[in-house]
Amino acid sequence: MVSWSRSTPWRQGYIVDSETLAQLGITIDGDDQEKIIAAVATHDCDLAQLAYGEPEVELILGKVLTDKLDGNYTHCKAARRLHIELTGTDERLLCEFDASKRVRVQKEHKDPSKAFVSYEPTRAALMNGQERSIFQRWLAARYRRSSFPDEFDRRLRDTKVADRLARLFKESGNHIPAVFFDVDQGTERTREGSDDLYELAILVLYKTDEDPETAEEAALAAAKAIDELFLSRCRTGANQAWEWIELTEINVISDEALTYGQSLNLIRWQADYVSLRSDPAQPIFDV
Repeated sequence: MVSWSRSTPWRQGYIVDSETLAQLGITIDGDDQEKIIAAVATHDCDLAQLAYGEPEVELILGKVLTDKLDGNYTHCKAARRLHIELTGTDERLLCEFDASKRVRVQKEHKDPSKAFVSYEPTRAALMNGQERSIFQRWLAARYRRSSFPDEFDRRLRDTKVADRLARLFKESGNHIPAVFFDVDQGTERTREGSDDLYELAILVLYKTDEDPETAEEAALAAAKAIDELFLSRCRTGANQAWEWIELTEINVISDEALTYGQSLNLIRWQADYVSLRSDPAQPIFDV
């Protein structure tokens, strides 16, 4: 039996191709096996440990997309699903990873076909530095993401604002890595009735690393659409009074301009967020 060594060629973020997964007996029901891939989630330090100390390698399963990325799932906007373009592979790949599809493979096993040590990376590194950083933040976001008050969450759903927000970022999401909410200026309040309003300020963050002018234009367009969305869904009657949630302001800012202090007072909105009744929302600095 071949033993796992500290000089393993595997690194976090490296790709495990469909052929290797098939040999390991790993499949995803309902998906074309040739499109299935996996990313190594285990940290480099743990990969370097011998099998008796760290016996397993954790993989996140996913698939190669044939169409395009959905902006709601890029840049860690959704903790359960990640859409990412991989440029460190032999060919550029558009990929989707599913946080719920995690498997563990033994580094060593008496059956060589079930031992991860029997396989080597067949492509170049899965992710460049920026892509790996996104992947790492996405892995952490499942345990670190903030939640909104239950009542605020319900109002977003019942007014259909949540669904329409997700649609807004489907196409422009690659230019907009994050949308931050400031609910009631960060204080926990119990709201009751349609006239007991949550006060909401929104910050739309845009990227500056590739095409900052186009990204800023996309963010400004998104901000205008968000403003119109809240006006149409949260104002009623002849006098157009606010109901349920009042959008007090919406601003656009670049990823270079957002300060650490600002981030502490904001909660990152995610397309698949879940509210918690008992736990207060905690800030997360995750730009």
